[in-house]
Amino acid sequence: MRPTNLFTLVAWTYLIVAWVGKAIYFRGIEVSPAIYAVLFLIVIHRGMHRNARLRKEAFLLALVLLLPLGFSYFVGGLIVFLVLLFVLKRNLLRKAVLPAVFLAVSLVVFACIHWGIPLLRPELRYTSASVPFLVAGDILIGTMAVFPDFRLLILGEAVAFISTSRTVGLGVAVAYVIRMAYDNKLTFEELKKHKKAVLLGTTLLLGVFLVRHYVTIREYPTWRLGFLGSLLYRPASSYTVYEKLFHMGMPLGKGKLLFNPDPTGYVGRLFGKEVGYTYTLFGQPAYDFGVLGLIEALILGLAMGKASKNPFTGTFALTVAILSLDIGIEGQFLVAILLMAYLAEVREYG
Repeated sequence: MRPTNLFTLVAWTYLIVAWVGKAIYFRGIEVSPAIYAVLFLIVIHRGMHRNARLRKEAFLLALVLLLPLGFSYFVGGLIVFLVLLFVLKRNLLRKAVLPAVFLAVSLVVFACIHWGIPLLRPELRYTSASVPFLVAGDILIGTMAVFPDFRLLILGEAVAFISTSRTVGLGVAVAYVIRMAYDNKLTFEELKKHKKAVLLGTTLLLGVFLVRHYVTIREYPTWRLGFLGSLLYRPASSYTVYEKLFHMGMPLGKGKLLFNPDPTGYVGRLFGKEVGYTYTLFGQPAYDFGVLGLIEALILGLAMGKASKNPFTGTFALTVAILSLDIGIEGQFLVAILLMAYLAEVREYG
């Protein structure tokens, strides 16, 4: 299966699951937001498979989009971009794997010593203590895009386990699967050959979700949904938030979400809550740009299509896009995907 087709399959599956959950736990599915979501995925698909004559330099403009997020975002993004540019031009990706893994582990160890372990202290998930774990997850996703070793998958799931982060656990697993697709190893024959590894990987990811469910019950004793119900409730909840953002943004949008440093918190505050609300891939374009949000879908599709030409940049961009299906597009997510489209053509990955 082609990596871009894998994204398409996951995206449509997510939308259908969100609809089912919405029908069970919330009011019926609203027609207009549903049509917009379907059109959004169609436009992304067309963009990914359109051989557009677009010079890679156009994607460099994405760096400017970091400025509204703040000086630290811009400087951090620029440094990461320049490091990746240097490494790609000199074909040093594989040599960078070990230092990157060491950095990820160091961040996790530092966070555990300095703040504590989120698994034992769930309240840490809502503070700056969660940042090192998320950064470590991003680094491991990048290493997986270069060197899809099963030991890295285990390490990534271990980080997700102690941080109770479904995002890290899912991101590392998705990156591993996409990279396998690039290596033509995502076939029934290969899965049968490595069925023990598949079973272990699935169990580890399931363990991360179980831990998160356990933590949720500890934090919210009134939570009544079981494990499977909670899995279905999450996309349904995010989709419900999207429907509300859709109505608030039509017809031409509010333009206040994409480059907000705390987008999920902003959405939560829109509804009078002090917690972050996820809003699906469609929520931000609909709220910020209304009908014109479909242009963002085209830009995303073109960038993902360009990035997918290179196994490293494609794995990273498609993983970010898949994570955004539920979380929603944030400014740094969009910038990351666009810059991967530029870096894909810097040097042929070997």
